[in-house]
Amino acid sequence: MAVTTKTAQTTQLALQAAALQQLAIIGGAMTNEEDIAFEGKKFVFPTQFQGDLPGLNRFVTRYVQSQEEAVIVRQSFDYRPFDVAYATYICLREHFGYAQGKARQGMFGPEPPEEITVAVGYVNGKLVRHTVPWGDMVLPGLKESVLSIGSYIDREKGELGILSARCRRGDKPGIDGFFRVVENQLETNSIYRGHAVFGNMDFFDADLVDPSRFVYDTDVWAQVETNILSPMRHSQVLESYGLSPKRVVLLEGPFGTGKSALGRTAAKVAAGNGWTALLARPGEDDPFAMLQTAKLYQPAMLFVEDVDVISNTQDPAYVSKLLDQFDGFGNKDVRMLLVLTTNHADRIHKGMLRPGRLDAVIHIGNMDRPGVEKLCHIIVGDSLEPDNDYDRVFEATADFTPAFVKEAIERAMRYTIARTGEPGTINTDDLVHACNSLRAQLALQEAASDSHEKLPPLDQQFRDMIAQATGIDLGQLSQVTSNAVYQRLYGAPLQDEKTGKITHRLITN
Repeated sequence: MAVTTKTAQTTQLALQAAALQQLAIIGGAMTNEEDIAFEGKKFVFPTQFQGDLPGLNRFVTRYVQSQEEAVIVRQSFDYRPFDVAYATYICLREHFGYAQGKARQGMFGPEPPEEITVAVGYVNGKLVRHTVPWGDMVLPGLKESVLSIGSYIDREKGELGILSARCRRGDKPGIDGFFRVVENQLETNSIYRGHAVFGNMDFFDADLVDPSRFVYDTDVWAQVETNILSPMRHSQVLESYGLSPKRVVLLEGPFGTGKSALGRTAAKVAAGNGWTALLARPGEDDPFAMLQTAKLYQPAMLFVEDVDVISNTQDPAYVSKLLDQFDGFGNKDVRMLLVLTTNHADRIHKGMLRPGRLDAVIHIGNMDRPGVEKLCHIIVGDSLEPDNDYDRVFEATADFTPAFVKEAIERAMRYTIARTGEPGTINTDDLVHACNSLRAQLALQEAASDSHEKLPPLDQQFRDMIAQATGIDLGQLSQVTSNAVYQRLYGAPLQDEKTGKITHRLITN
């Protein structure tokens, strides 16, 4: 058993040495040290040291000493930290057979090696995760070297992954080579590029999306194909004709028309064509940070829902600023698609709606008659009676958004199951009755307000606060403020200029 173990250790050391030699070649050892060669049995020295052996000795000594000096090598990568962590893990395993964390000396003694769990995407509907080292790691074969992984914030690119290594100068070519291998792994096998993710880089399983179950007006679908899906499916063809792959599209229409569903469909098309899809969830994700991610992981599509809500409650110029950042990326070598949605296009400044600022505006409204019939067949399928009158059904869906139509069709199935205990067959009357049962809910929705209360201007908030705290009449506020500096210096009373009466005494300190 001892012999076998010793043989295995010898083999492992040989493999490590071979891996380090190969990484050194990749890192440039064969070109950076071109004045030094090891070949034959002769000692060959530079001509400048002829007759000066002490000088040669000093030169060789300095070189040997420099090779033993400790250096720190750092490289940042234009990828998110978890992407870099996983790529480093893969490269360590590929070249050395294993990836292992290393204890770090802390203030109170050694700290255990740190590991993190990184999600790498969905496979057959299951999210796959791997545990990888984080912080300090062992560099096999280099006993005095420590590899560290971390992150830092770049002002223009956001949070990026960074690798650093403390090593002998003589081992630096191997470190440089390893960094190049990691960069190549990221370029060819990034865990995020070509996949669908949310703002926190959590994965979205685009394989679960079935575009055939989403029904839209024929004209709407034609515009979506032309302005959103085709730029991802046919990007190379469009570019060959000089058509820019950088586009901004606005989807607008009332609640329940299927704008979010179009985002999921676009995400599936993006991932299927090698594009990165980023889905910004309202109130959860920061679209500005996601624009930075989209630029890093091009070609990319960013889908931002309900931009009107953000503009209305936070910043009236929000959409303009978002477009300014997108425009700031320029057009050269930029393959990005920005899709915005709104339930209230009237809340977006008209200057944003001009061609060149928004490349396309697609209105998504109520379904047409073919769409209603198609949705009936999608949802109910073989349970539909073959001779249903879809003209009557379409009339019963008047003013219905697609969400209401879908609910009406499903409700017809529920009525039948509740009455008979089984799906049965769905006829025209079932569908019409189900539609009519939603009229009250539609009326309530139309009567309800979807507006978000705006905060009063800041000066008005101060006026109200002062009035409540001091009892000063708001009509006198201008007089109060005009004399406040002088009066505060002396703690003097404030007088009404017309009546001469004291209205308030300021307390100073």
